[in-house]
Amino acid sequence: MNKLIWVYDSPYSRSIKWLLTHHQVVHEDYVLTWQQMATDHLLAANPKKQVPTLLSENAVKTDSLLIALEYLPDDWYQSVDAKFFRLADSDVEAAIIFLFRANLLSKKFGSSEQSQFMLQAGIDTYRQSVDYLLDHLLVEFTGVIGTQVTCNYGSVLLLSTLFAAISLAETELIDYRREELVVFFDQVESDKTYQSIIRTYQGKPSNTLPFKYSKFNDNKKA
Repeated sequence: MNKLIWVYDSPYSRSIKWLLTHHQVVHEDYVLTWQQMATDHLLAANPKKQVPTLLSENAVKTDSLLIALEYLPDDWYQSVDAKFFRLADSDVEAAIIFLFRANLLSKKFGSSEQSQFMLQAGIDTYRQSVDYLLDHLLVEFTGVIGTQVTCNYGSVLLLSTLFAAISLAETELIDYRREELVVFFDQVESDKTYQSIIRTYQGKPSNTLPFKYSKFNDNKKA
């Protein structure tokens, strides 16, 4: 049986988990924490020690896009979902890296000019990504009245990377174009497969990044 090695809080893991579940690919979970990845014996089969990794009896499949392409249609690259993927994988991922480094610098050495520069770069990159999503991609796609986003590999990754960025700088990002973004979030979150993932994995001991946007507000109240 296929074994999916993944981390609950990894956006790339979540997108592959959704894809395998949606296509009813039989597999079992092998869940790690970020801390366990460096030393786990099964993940060692992947030279990069990255998640997601899909193990089968005959193969070690790595890189979320390469895994996904086995299940996505041949013309997927022409779809709006592919554009969602590119936005997540390039722009939003860059914002996450800036914000992660800002937090790391601040934690280790205190607030500094360098940490503030990284923080602002992350905020700006996130906002530019959201602007592109709302003002261009969704306008282009939803030009026909009543058109809604169909949950797919790219939209799950985009949702998850946006959540990851927000979690790293919540005060600065949580309210940025909130009402418009919620429409996109709701359309992805209402997908039946994604709903099953929420029910199964939200709140597990090693899960800290919400699967739902509303959970950010719940965390504030907790």
